[in-house]
Amino acid sequence: MNAIQKHSCVLSVTLLLFSIFLSGCGAGGEGMFRFRAENWEPKPGGSIRASEVGSVGDLLDLEDVLGLTSREGFWVYGLEADLGVGNVEETTLHYSSMGSNILLDDIEYAGEIFPAGPLESNFRAKVSTYRSKGALLGVGPILLKYIWGVDHLELGTTLTAPEVPVSASENIDEWVPSFGLGATFSAPIGNNWSMELDGEIAGLWISYGDIDGTYQGMTIRAGIRQGSGMLIGVGHRSLVIDVTDDGAGISADIDLGGSYAFLEWAL
Repeated sequence: MNAIQKHSCVLSVTLLLFSIFLSGCGAGGEGMFRFRAENWEPKPGGSIRASEVGSVGDLLDLEDVLGLTSREGFWVYGLEADLGVGNVEETTLHYSSMGSNILLDDIEYAGEIFPAGPLESNFRAKVSTYRSKGALLGVGPILLKYIWGVDHLELGTTLTAPEVPVSASENIDEWVPSFGLGATFSAPIGNNWSMELDGEIAGLWISYGDIDGTYQGMTIRAGIRQGSGMLIGVGHRSLVIDVTDDGAGISADIDLGGSYAFLEWAL
């Protein structure tokens, strides 16, 4: 991590902590602490490129070239705390997928030539978010909220041609600030039960250090809460990353999107 990235990371974390104390009210659900577990099943789409400095390399489609065609399921965990003067959330998702394909032509990746024939791939994406949320405007049962903080993006791809053999790996590992908006709706539906709807979109147009591009995450969910405790429901999450790391010569234009079921405990 270079000096510019370190400065941006420290500044973002400082502003995040500062916002906790300046927020007028929280923007979360019931309870002071909320732990959420989501079973997400995204399908990868898009393309990646890795090349030596001064070399074009090949744009590799995740499905057509790397063979990542299946929908993979995994767990996403989140912890949210309402401190009385603001709301802070930490969420981590760690996705990985294995693929295989038969190349019809040679391809170049990370300075290596992969000849026509069998190709195996291992694609990894990890996103950790550290965000503050606060109320912007309340209209009846609807609450509009702001979102801001810092996210950690980690993308990695390893390609292997087992018959040659040849193998190459490249990674993007960056801290980026993020900003967004959201809305929450809550209404009673019976004795000690309520319905909750929530939607958020957050991200950034990135241009600092060696990184350029866009990063955006969107979630929508609907659930039923028992009293002030357990919330159970379903939702949809979409993560779009279109970035170029000039220092490493890597670019990624990927989309992870899919539905999930979740369970949240409030204390």
